[in-house]
Amino acid sequence: MSSNNTLAVRLKDIFWRWDQEKLKRTLKWIFIIELIFFIIFYFLNRNPVPKIVPQIGPPGPPAFLYAIYGTDQNPFKKPMAVAVSGNRIYVTDTGNQRVQVFDYDGNPLFTFGKPGTDKGQFKFPYGIAVDGDGKVYVADMYNGKISVFNSEGIFQYYFGNPSDISRPAGLFISGNRLYVADVGKNKVTAFTLDGKKVLEFGKMGTANGEFRAPNCVWVANGKIYVADSGNDRVQVFNLLGGYAYTLTGGNNNGETFSFINPRGVGVDGRGVLYVVDNLNSRVCGFDEQGNFLFTFGSKGAELNQFILPNGLFVDDQGRIYITDTVNQRVVVYQS
Repeated sequence: MSSNNTLAVRLKDIFWRWDQEKLKRTLKWIFIIELIFFIIFYFLNRNPVPKIVPQIGPPGPPAFLYAIYGTDQNPFKKPMAVAVSGNRIYVTDTGNQRVQVFDYDGNPLFTFGKPGTDKGQFKFPYGIAVDGDGKVYVADMYNGKISVFNSEGIFQYYFGNPSDISRPAGLFISGNRLYVADVGKNKVTAFTLDGKKVLEFGKMGTANGEFRAPNCVWVANGKIYVADSGNDRVQVFNLLGGYAYTLTGGNNNGETFSFINPRGVGVDGRGVLYVVDNLNSRVCGFDEQGNFLFTFGSKGAELNQFILPNGLFVDDQGRIYITDTVNQRVVVYQS
C-alpha cells in the first residue's frame, strides 16, 4: 500500500472516531455566537461589514421631496417653526395660534392649542422642540412662556422659572438640555429638561458674543449656532458659550452676498450648516469650518422658491424642513 493510501486511511479513521455529539454542540454554539453578533449590530443600527462611500467633491444642495400645506379644513396660516421626532412632524401654525402634527409622509394627524393666555393656549407660538420621551415644548413668544405637552398634545406644565424667560423664540434639545433663543433678553439660555438653568450667554449689542433678537439656536458637533437676526449674522460658540466665529454671508459664483435677517439654522449628518436667509428668500449651506458651499431657492411661489422662509429643521435621515411662511407651507428636501 502506498504512503498516500495509508495516510488517507488514517485520516478516515480519525474522522469517523470524532465525537459526533461534540461536533453538533460546537456547530450549535458557533451559530448562536454569529446570531448574537448580528443582532447586536442590528439594534445599534450598524453594519458589521464596513461600507466605503466615496465623497466626490464638496456637498451640494439638497433635493426637493414634497411640500405640506395642512388640509382644506386646517390650512397653515404663517407657519413659523418645525421639528421632527420619530415619525412625526410638528409645525407651529402661528397665525392660527396652534400646532399641527403630521406623519413622516406629510399626512395630517391632529392639531392642538387655540388662541388665548390660559394653559394649552397661545398668542404667538414660535419655536418648537420634542424630547426623547415625546414631550413637546412650544415657545409662545408673546405670552412669554414655554408650554410642555404630551405626545398627544395635552398640556402638562409651563417650563422653567418665569424670571429666566422673557420672549422665547427658537428652541432646540440636545441631550438633556433645552436651548432657548430669547429675543427679549437677547441671550441664549440652556436648561436641564427639569427646568434648571445651567448656561446663559449674550447681551444686547453688536460686538462678538452679543445679540439683537436671536431667533434660532442649534447644537451639533460641539458647537452652538445662533441666528443673530437683528445683526444679520450667525454666531458660533463652544458648548460653554464661548465665542468662536461669525458668518455674515458668502461668495456664490464670484458674487459676494450678505445675510438679511437670517432665521432658521440646522446641521446635517455631513456637517453642513444650513442658514435660512429670510429677506433674500433662500437657504445657504456652509461646511464645518464656515466655508460657503451653496445656496438654493429664490423669491417666488414655485416648489423650489420661498417668500420669507423662517424655520428650519434637519432630521436624522438627512431631511431638511423649511417653513415657507408667506407661501403657507413646509417644504421638505433630502440632503
